[in-house]
Amino acid sequence: MLTPMTPADPAFAELCQGSHQRFARLVREAQDRARGFYQRTLGRPATIDEVVDEVFTAVEREGDGAVARYATAFDGTALDPARLRVTAAEIDAGWAATAPDLRKAIATSVRRVADYQRRLLPRSFGTALDEPLGVRWSPLQRVGAYVPGGAAGSLPLFSSVVMNLVPAVVAGVPETVLVTPARPDGSLAPELLCAAKEVGVREVYRIGGIPAIAALACGTATIPAVDKIVGPGNIVVTLAKRRAYGRVDLDMLAGPSEVLVIADRGADPRFVAADLLSQAEHDRLAMAVLVAIGPGVAEAVSTEVARQLAALPDERRATAEESIRRFGAAITVATLDEAAAVSDRIAPEHLEILVADPAALLPKLHHAGAIFVGPWSPEPIGDYIAGPSHTLPTGGTARMWSGIGADTFLKRTSIINLGEADFRALAADGLALARGEGLEAHARSIAVRLG
Repeated sequence: MLTPMTPADPAFAELCQGSHQRFARLVREAQDRARGFYQRTLGRPATIDEVVDEVFTAVEREGDGAVARYATAFDGTALDPARLRVTAAEIDAGWAATAPDLRKAIATSVRRVADYQRRLLPRSFGTALDEPLGVRWSPLQRVGAYVPGGAAGSLPLFSSVVMNLVPAVVAGVPETVLVTPARPDGSLAPELLCAAKEVGVREVYRIGGIPAIAALACGTATIPAVDKIVGPGNIVVTLAKRRAYGRVDLDMLAGPSEVLVIADRGADPRFVAADLLSQAEHDRLAMAVLVAIGPGVAEAVSTEVARQLAALPDERRATAEESIRRFGAAITVATLDEAAAVSDRIAPEHLEILVADPAALLPKLHHAGAIFVGPWSPEPIGDYIAGPSHTLPTGGTARMWSGIGADTFLKRTSIINLGEADFRALAADGLALARGEGLEAHARSIAVRLG
């Protein structure tokens, strides 16, 4: 079921394509689907980038009317501009309509994520002007989170409310905003509204896709622009976020979900297969990779993947089957060192290590969005309730990006507070550096103080 290979196979090199190549492939595939979609919804074929430009331009000119018009066209929900914002009463009603056990689970998730995120907060120093040098960490003023809702709001990922906005709240961001696509009747799933209430989000808007990102970036009468947009989405949302960059900051350009499991002969094939499928069911383009140490491991896990696939509900099975067929792989290696080298080449979003001696393997691993150690740390626990955010870098970008944390929502301001003695001790070198670069006005700013 998983495609067998070794690190020497050409198929492995293709699996390890650079993030820009994988991203380009995703865009090409999405463009093919988009032309027909835009023919149906806009009455003409168009590329995603063309529509992104069109929507941003319209939102800049027309504001709420353009947001509502495009949201109606793309999501099939008739939206009046006056109803873009979800009312406080609707949020309260969603909380009340959520099953008590799920309400409790959401509250537990919020608490655990907040506890973890507080430990990530960096420390300011020198802000009392009691040191010659210092730094001040301060929160962004206004942050928007995109939360996917599936087709017609059918699959609201309410855990993303927690994972994207609790870190912002912990960082001290005073204005948190949530955008998510509505269902056909204009409503939002009560569980999603429950999560918003538990997190403390008061601004919720029933819009998704390109118009949601354009509204957050450009601002309208109803939806003031934000400073940063975070949260996952499909490739269309990702391209809209790319268009917004510069107007606003971004968390990252995320792609389909990924999991890589390093397993030896001591790992339970049932656990490994279940964890691979937990990501394969996300998206037909999701990647599930096994790095099997030693003989027999890949075969046992592949057999178990086939068995568990057959038992999934129809819709989830169809998605997972295509994902496994296209991007499921079993790479056999002989040693921990080889396993670590394979993992670092792929730089996965999620990395599980199910080996006899994880402490020996962990220092060899350098590139992963999040690492899950041992049989009792499955990736879905991280998705929901462990504590770290589940919004993580994909497509090999774990080589240079981190997942969302409280520090994602802070900006750093340097403080230079020199006394005269400190200045005079640095002035001669400062003059030499300024004149060495040919910047005489810089040099004179220093020289005038030397009198």
